[in-house]
Amino acid sequence: MKRVVILGGGTGGAVSASRLGKWGQPGEFEVVLVDRSEWHEFRPSYLWVATGKREPDEIRRPLTLLEERYGTRVLQATVTGIRPDANTVETDQGSLEYDYLIVALGSELVEDAAVAGYEAPWELAHALALRERLRHFNGGRVVVGPLSWPYRCPPAPFEVAFMLKYLAEQRGVAERTRITVFHPWAQPMETFGPQMVEGFRKFLDDFGVGFEGAFDLARHDRENRTFISSDGRALEYDFAVIVPHHRAPEAIRTSPLATADGYMDVTLPSMRSPRYDNVWGIGDAVAPTIGLGMAGVFAHFQAEHVVSQIIDRERGAYLGELYNMVGICVMDTGYMGAAVWCNFTDKLFGRATVPDCRLLGGMRAFRAVKVGFERYWFANLFGH
Repeated sequence: MKRVVILGGGTGGAVSASRLGKWGQPGEFEVVLVDRSEWHEFRPSYLWVATGKREPDEIRRPLTLLEERYGTRVLQATVTGIRPDANTVETDQGSLEYDYLIVALGSELVEDAAVAGYEAPWELAHALALRERLRHFNGGRVVVGPLSWPYRCPPAPFEVAFMLKYLAEQRGVAERTRITVFHPWAQPMETFGPQMVEGFRKFLDDFGVGFEGAFDLARHDRENRTFISSDGRALEYDFAVIVPHHRAPEAIRTSPLATADGYMDVTLPSMRSPRYDNVWGIGDAVAPTIGLGMAGVFAHFQAEHVVSQIIDRERGAYLGELYNMVGICVMDTGYMGAAVWCNFTDKLFGRATVPDCRLLGGMRAFRAVKVGFERYWFANLFGH
């Protein structure tokens, strides 16, 4: 029996464990999943927690359900080191040896005193904190934006802005509310190609939301409620929602798997480490390195492809899942829903500078699609 150690219980880790459980034969693999949390959380629903449409227990499931359904051994522990030369992972609960390693540790937020208390709902605790702040939201000057790129879910700051506009209208304060999205990009969604820029420009115009591009935050004057860019532009606000900096987890940054920017290096399309042929990386942990956005849909498809390779290697032949380099993101804008569809194949292989993207919507039906996928996700992975 070969041991497969999975680091991280998010999208990539949970899908990896479930596929090994579904596709593996009895006694073929011992699967160990390591995560510091006891929960698997559906991150796309954080915004619904922030806006009161979901409670925390509605958007998470205990990782131990993977044990019950697939026989996965779930170890609640913090990964403190990765030693691929010794086929070993270090945790605060001891060491683990492996035959195969799947690194799905995601990315982490960087604590920043300059924006403390204004964090966007990129973690469950921040979603609950934003919900409490929204209790007192009464319109005014609103700013939403990320401090840097990349960050999880590229369209999400725009989705936050649209939801706040909807809330302002619901509360009857829209006429005295001015919402602005600021971004390091010069154009909205510019790294996703001209069709996306045009589509999001139209969305911003339709919703009456402003956009300040090429906005690199240089200083935050908290006393006067003003964000100041490196080129001197000032954004005054009464209410702010800020996406903090992201970085690779320390266990990756300090390992032989890391690139100069701290994220993991992999070879396309296998997602395998170029130096260790029994180590794979998926999801946010590798996204900046290969030129991909951070999104659960990418980790999902990558996980299926990686598990296919592991099973193929053990059995000598296994026709599994190729890496599907297409992603879709469904947004709830309050008024309606919309979806972003992108094929990254040519971009990832250097045949294009931007992915082939389409903006679908907006129609109220897409809101139902997002609700339906949330339910499918939990039912498919955890049984309920």
